[in-house]
Amino acid sequence: MKNINNKKIEIINILPKIVLSLMLVLLISCDVSYELAEANSKEDLKPPTAFFGAVVGQDDEWNKVNFANESISASGYVWDFGDGTETSTEFEPKEHSYPPVSASYQVTLEVSDSNGLTDVYTKSVTILDNGTPLGDLNQFYDLINTGDAGEPVTIHSFSSFQESKDAFPSNTLDKNGGTLWTAEDQDVPAGDYKSDGEYVIYDLSSEYDLRVIQFTTNVKSDPYGYQIWTSTGGTTDADFTKVIPESGDIMLSQIASSEFQVKIFNVPVKARYVKLVGFGRFNETGDTRTSQWMSFSQIEFFKDK
Repeated sequence: MKNINNKKIEIINILPKIVLSLMLVLLISCDVSYELAEANSKEDLKPPTAFFGAVVGQDDEWNKVNFANESISASGYVWDFGDGTETSTEFEPKEHSYPPVSASYQVTLEVSDSNGLTDVYTKSVTILDNGTPLGDLNQFYDLINTGDAGEPVTIHSFSSFQESKDAFPSNTLDKNGGTLWTAEDQDVPAGDYKSDGEYVIYDLSSEYDLRVIQFTTNVKSDPYGYQIWTSTGGTTDADFTKVIPESGDIMLSQIASSEFQVKIFNVPVKARYVKLVGFGRFNETGDTRTSQWMSFSQIEFFKDK
């Protein structure tokens, strides 16, 4: 009679070997690859936190902002500066230049980690024009009158000029700060503090989205009072709309300066014709005229890129 118990023992003894063989076959047949966790490693369960600081520049860098990344547990970064420019994936963009005009921007930093977790932080950044010239505006806008004689801008018409000094209105377009348009305004009417002014109308040659007007005067201790008007069609008084100053009657120029004085429009102004009106020189508050002579040496017009 066969020993059934002995057979059972033999089968039990070889079962582990069979199971191990089957597991090896399965592992070899299936392309399985994985990395073993490092010794004593723990899963990163802490989500990232987005945060940054912003420092606005001063003096002639008032339109620049330095950013300090203070995010935690993050490895990926996307900066949206809020001005329509391309986003940045730098850890910390040290400096960003904004258009040279007073405005507020919503800056957003989105961070992520290796687990795919994300966080977003948004901060309002305000740029304030402090009146300091920034230099080359071509990094933001395109100059219209690029030619030596101001082409394509030309003089459409003017009211008067100082003939004895050949102070022609065209001198304001010749790229020469030493030549001037000078004109004498009439006496101030009774009960008023200025007259109707002397003017030059510039033809830009085409209609543009005008963003910047900059001009220079000669150096005086009293500021010049002026207005700037624009038109998309005709050149009669009814065709023009006053754009400088935005409120009040006259704008005062900087005193004792030969630097360009800049007006940047927050919203583009459509213009084919630009009318510059000068009223002479005034006291520092602009309510009393001290001279009926006005003088402008250069004027430039910039459009959106």
